[in-house]
Parts: sequence; C-alpha cells; structure tokens
Amino acid sequence: MKVLIASFMIFSSSLVYADILLEDDFSDGNADGWSAWTSGYGANAQYNVIDQEYVLSNSGSGWIPAAAHNGDQGGIMSTPDYSIVAQITPVNCFRAGILARGYIPTFTGYLLVIIPSQNTFGISKLTSAGPEMITSVTMPLSFSETYWVRFELAGTAISGKIWQGAVDDEPSQWQLNCTNSLYSGPGRMGAFCCNFGNDEKALLTVKYDNISVFGTGNTLDQITWASIKQTI
Repeated sequence: MKVLIASFMIFSSSLVYADILLEDDFSDGNADGWSAWTSGYGANAQYNVIDQEYVLSNSGSGWIPAAAHNGDQGGIMSTPDYSIVAQITPVNCFRAGILARGYIPTFTGYLLVIIPSQNTFGISKLTSAGPEMITSVTMPLSFSETYWVRFELAGTAISGKIWQGAVDDEPSQWQLNCTNSLYSGPGRMGAFCCNFGNDEKALLTVKYDNISVFGTGNTLDQITWASIKQTI
C-alpha cells in the first residue's frame, strides 16, 4: 500500500492546491492498511490482490457483501471533505461502490454505486436497514467492464462522476449532485459491494484499482488523478 501526505501545486488557468491523502495501485501485491470486513454477513468474504487489483469476493445464499476501508490517519480520514478517484470492475454483483465518511459493519457513510443489472449510477446513504438511494441516473452499464469513478464530498454537498477510457478522459461535469447532512465526520473511505441469492448460491466478485484520495479544500476544480499521481 502507498500512503502519502503532501502538497502539490498544479498550474492551469489558475493555481490549484491539492493535498494527496492516500493512494494505492496495489502494484506491491498486497492490501496492507486496508481493514477487511470478515464478521457477520462478511464472514465468508475474501480479499485478494490479483494482477495488481484488489479483488473483493463472496459466495452463498441470501445477502453476500464485502467491504474494506482505509484512511490516511491510522485508518481514519483526516478531513470530512475529500475526493476519491478509483477504478471499479463489477464482475458479479448487484451493487459495486465506493464508501466515504463511513464505517462497516455499523453501516454509516455514503456510497457511490454502480448497479449494472439496473443500468443505475447513484449516491446512497448507509443506514442500519442498508443503503438508501439519495439520487441516481440511468445509463448503460455492463458487467466485467472497467469504470473510473470520482466521489467527492464537501460539507453537505456530495457529487459523483463515472467514465471509461483513460483517467484523463474524466468528464468536466458531474453526473450526480445532491446534498445530505446525515454524516459529517471524516469516517473512512473504502470499497463496498454486495450481491443477493435465493435458493441457489450467488457469486460476488468486484475488482478495485488505482485508488487515490485527496482533500478538496473549499473548492475543487477539475483536476484528474493523472495530474497528481506520483510513483513512490
């Protein structure tokens, strides 16, 4: 795992400062620093770094989840306002997402979610009853395709983007925008995914890669992860 706290000055039309809080591309072959959910519903979940990707998996009947979270200060985020960029490949799942201001298994925080079976991209809040959708859009989404996502929180404002291709193909506009004040603490960021099975065994497999988290300050102009990524 790679963790970095530093300040970078990016020159564009104006000078923008971005504090990189945490990054991991799993190129070291491990997921050190990530806290995996291995109790209760997550007891059968598996967490492996395969081909430099963090693979979350589970199998069984009923609700089968997997989640792992992290933070730049001993597993906790140092600020409640941060922006997460990551790659997600939903192989087998109902929901594949990114967690922010959260903690599992107490089910707190916000989720940026991809639901391929419903062609849905959305923002949910986690509660004891499970995820509750706050806002969503319909778009073509496919299993086994790799997507870039950005999940940003600044005060009560929560935003999301999704795209394919290179990281610097990031769209300039948000596809999702909402406000919510349920969770205001830094919490933890991470990965959250799940699937459902009836009488037959269901499979859950979601791949995560190139995760980068940085502070947003008061505002965040469009700066791609590629602009601030450094090899450590």
